[in-house]
Amino acid sequence: MHEISIRIRSTQVDTFGHMNNAAYLEVFEWARWEWAEAQGMDINRISEQDRIGPAVLHVDLSFLKEVRMHETVLVRTWFHEIEKVKGVMGQELLKDNGEVAAVAFITFVMFHLDRRKVIPMPDYLRAAWDQDEEYRKTQARKKKTYGRSSADPSSPS
Repeated sequence: MHEISIRIRSTQVDTFGHMNNAAYLEVFEWARWEWAEAQGMDINRISEQDRIGPAVLHVDLSFLKEVRMHETVLVRTWFHEIEKVKGVMGQELLKDNGEVAAVAFITFVMFHLDRRKVIPMPDYLRAAWDQDEEYRKTQARKKKTYGRSSADPSSPS
């Protein structure tokens, strides 16, 4: 699990004074790239040399608490599920008082940029899955699946 703090900017709020729904996707994407870098993934090597990259298939995003301009939020990112060719990243956006303001589950595949085809999950992503095991166990103990069903979130398919 990886955490980053982000301050909500004026460009991320709507006319109602709270964080715009599209801004959540942007913040969660920043956090996923930060997670990848923290895992030791060289994004330039992956895209330029290996010629692969992630392709998002599905976004499950729940808004639970209001977030307003200039709030500093904490974003937690972890590898939630993994299969042969598909993975799910889990993310939580927490307010400074610890309340969960939003939760996202991002389903993705790795895509070969030249062949334009889905490929099996690379070994470095399987290693990242292993590194996030303790946080998945914590989430399972707290039953924090936010509506997602997962028979055994601690073992890859």
